[in-house]
Amino acid sequence: MTLTYHALWMLCALGTVVFATAAAPHLRSVAALAAGLIAGLVWWSPARVPDAAVAGLLTLLAATLYLFRPRLRLVAAAFGGALAGMLAALVEMYGISPTVSPLAAIALVAVSIWLARRRPSFAPELLRDEAMLMIGLVGMGVAILPGVLDGWQAATNLAAATDRVATSSLPMWTLLLLVTTSSCGAFYSLWSRR
Repeated sequence: MTLTYHALWMLCALGTVVFATAAAPHLRSVAALAAGLIAGLVWWSPARVPDAAVAGLLTLLAATLYLFRPRLRLVAAAFGGALAGMLAALVEMYGISPTVSPLAAIALVAVSIWLARRRPSFAPELLRDEAMLMIGLVGMGVAILPGVLDGWQAATNLAAATDRVATSSLPMWTLLLLVTTSSCGAFYSLWSRR
């Protein structure tokens, strides 16, 4: 299992919960989510899992539609169901039975909807919007991950070809990215609570 596979698995699991919770208040959205789930279960299998870059971009698009085009929230909900179907295929790749893996995805959707409907404090609207923003950013990260890994591998191959010894330390851009994103998150958290 590669890093891209694990990133796609995480995107599908988190996306399933976020889209199911966002769809819970409206019955039409729940119906669209269920239709997307059925389509995803029928379409995707371990032999036919979409490319991580495509899945990440589509997740980013669905999250953007949910946040900025309220009229198209049914489309976003349907894509959330399709993510759950994709999650079932990814879980099946771990060696889980083909009859159990869809049940796990359906249970994840059902529990998310049940908690959101039974306990309004579980997922208030502001939290759903922030979670949708987060899942869009995770989708963007998953979309660029294959290109970054390919570039990293090419650089490693080039370094090996020139007989340079690769170091095991983290590159400076990685540390700067972590510090910058953590600082932005802390700043936003402080700003939103003022």
